[in-house]
Amino acid sequence: MRLKERIIRRKDGAILFRDFFKEYDDEYVGNVCSELVKEGILIRLSQGIYYKPVKTRLGILFPTVDELICTIAKRDHAVILPTGNTAIHQLGLTTQVPTNYEFLTNGAARDINVGNRTIRLKHGVANNFAFKGKLMPVLHQALRAIGKENITQELLGQIALLLQNMPEPKTFRHDLALMAKWEQDIITKLNIIQNESLD
Repeated sequence: MRLKERIIRRKDGAILFRDFFKEYDDEYVGNVCSELVKEGILIRLSQGIYYKPVKTRLGILFPTVDELICTIAKRDHAVILPTGNTAIHQLGLTTQVPTNYEFLTNGAARDINVGNRTIRLKHGVANNFAFKGKLMPVLHQALRAIGKENITQELLGQIALLLQNMPEPKTFRHDLALMAKWEQDIITKLNIIQNESLD
């Protein structure tokens, strides 16, 4: 079966990477994908990343940000971490949905266009990926984005609930040590001690 036919037969909603087809020359794969983009069969999201769209009567249904990020992380064997307003929103510390999404990665940096949204993957320094838990690295990014001077009592209450609802006793001490001093002070003052003493 020819490459073009193989791609056309992929299910709607599939996210494709150009290097999925290693048995073909990379330039040839790129030419076939470009041809399918012109024909409206594929949408180019970023260099080497394509999407076979789900089409509805209301328009094209794009993949969710989480679906796309998980696919890229798995394909690149990379860690991808929300940062800035994306981290704040993911933790539920704001109801405002970001227009554009920002992530740090230890893989390749790139911008990905999904409908009218942009997903920006920025290369992050190693310290960002030294956390062992799931909550604390995102909380660290959210606190950095909010800023020490903008921490309110309402936010403190929300953070306390997050720590209570997502306890990470095995990694808490390690991850807390990676955070800025003012972030450590905020978390310890909440008196959230996750099954271990911080003394």
